[in-house]
Amino acid sequence: MLSADAREALTHLVQRYHGSLPNKQQDLENAYRAAVEAGWTDEAIRQLKLLVHRLAGSAASYGFNTLGEAARELDQTLTYAQENPGEEHEHSINARYATLRSAIKDAVTRPPPGDPGAQTQTADRVLGELPSVVLVDDDQAIVEVLSQQLMALGFDVHGFTDASLALNAIGDLSPAGVIMDVQFAEGEEFGFQVAEAMVSRLQYRPGTVYMSADNSMRMRQWAVDAGGDAFFSKPVNVPALAQLLELFATRRDDETKAGHVSIIEDDEQIAQFYANLLRGNGFEVDVVHDSTRALERVLDFRPDLVLMDMQMPEFDGIQLTHILRQHETLFDIPVLFLTSETDPKKHRRALRAGGDAILQKTDDPDLLVSIVANRITRFRRVSSSLTLDPLTRMLNRPTLMERVNFELQRAQRDGQAFCIGVLDIDGFKQFNDDHGRLAGDAVLREITEIIRGRLRRADVVGRYGGDEMMILMPSTKRSSGEAVIRSLASQIAESPITLGKTSVKVTVSVGLIESRLDRHDSAHFAVHQLLGAVDEQMAAAKQSGPGTVLASVQWLEREASRQQRNAS
Repeated sequence: MLSADAREALTHLVQRYHGSLPNKQQDLENAYRAAVEAGWTDEAIRQLKLLVHRLAGSAASYGFNTLGEAARELDQTLTYAQENPGEEHEHSINARYATLRSAIKDAVTRPPPGDPGAQTQTADRVLGELPSVVLVDDDQAIVEVLSQQLMALGFDVHGFTDASLALNAIGDLSPAGVIMDVQFAEGEEFGFQVAEAMVSRLQYRPGTVYMSADNSMRMRQWAVDAGGDAFFSKPVNVPALAQLLELFATRRDDETKAGHVSIIEDDEQIAQFYANLLRGNGFEVDVVHDSTRALERVLDFRPDLVLMDMQMPEFDGIQLTHILRQHETLFDIPVLFLTSETDPKKHRRALRAGGDAILQKTDDPDLLVSIVANRITRFRRVSSSLTLDPLTRMLNRPTLMERVNFELQRAQRDGQAFCIGVLDIDGFKQFNDDHGRLAGDAVLREITEIIRGRLRRADVVGRYGGDEMMILMPSTKRSSGEAVIRSLASQIAESPITLGKTSVKVTVSVGLIESRLDRHDSAHFAVHQLLGAVDEQMAAAKQSGPGTVLASVQWLEREASRQQRNAS
């Protein structure tokens, strides 16, 4: 494991790198001015690119992610300019350089990651519920740098240079993921063997990532044979690795169920057979016999995959697939056809409609379960990258807005109450200025975990803005929603968040609305009215002072409907 001394040494390395940034800043400015004065000759571009390329690699390694990303983008622009000398590149280079200039200026003026004076040292703070990761590589430098990068992104990293020590410690660490180098002095297959032994000692299967400087097909095949979830060639793409580790953490949270499957089949006996088969393998299943209600049921159940017959009365499978693909929340859901149809023309029509695969009802049941499981795993992996906020692992804003629209329509259709609340962290901008952005990130993650632990499975939480979080509570009246929100706000205020050797407490202000929507009114129209109302409620709560919770009932309807109701 990365020792306290090693972590302290790593912090000093980061601080030393931060101290070198002013010189790098001046070197970059000199090279940029020289390129401008030279008229962007090949040699001038080459000199500037050399500095930018080095900065892109070093900044990311030492945790200056924004700076590293800005340098990487300029590096790519300069590379394109070198490869396409006949085109005009000065405007795009100037724009990218302006971004880099701002990023390095910000990095110079802010405390570095790990600065004890800034109280933002990610490695030393209490990591609590952060996803645990085991990293094994016999290169101490790789362990230290990669550990620091992943810790800055919100992971509790346990680094080892001795594979045997890692194997002995695995049971106590319970990681969401294992990152394993594959080439050790003991042999080129040693890393695979240790990782498989690690997995065998756990009561669950963590995500397994192999990494190697050998990018050959042979090495990749060994990773497949060893049951690896991913293979990364060195140097590792850290953002992509972090995204995968987030998926592993989510997968472990949800591993009580293999996934949700909607079966659309008019034959009740056949549907029951496959429902029992999937439920016996850990899936949650909803069976739909009436194709006219398929869309409604799929939207309510929100499955990870749809398994449907091709031949059905009213709407056949091909027509239903077209209908599902037209819905904004179902365009990417896996659709598998389960059929006895053997006509290749109909198979092609089904695939052109958006079906992902054709399975025969005579196929081996175990094969069907494997295909369903693999499709769901792939779907979740892609969905998580598109729908989750990378810092908090809550829904991102676009996905959150889709859920607001969906829940409002469902509340209107079912005649149910529906509460929506927005939490805003009091004084968060000043907190970031005083403690640094890493500390702010830590606060966001801690509050997210508190919210998750308090809400029901049916509730939805997402990141609404920078420090604003939105909670959707279906089938909830104002009185119940307000009680939950007040309890949540109290718990946040009473829960100290540890940053380095000190702890801080924060409060949240909350605006809560219970929406009431007439059945004849447009839900799409009401969404904008609802968001405006909850924003106004939040603003009023903020004006009333830190820690304020305000709740009310809001009629969402067109002006004509309001006047008619008031007149009656």
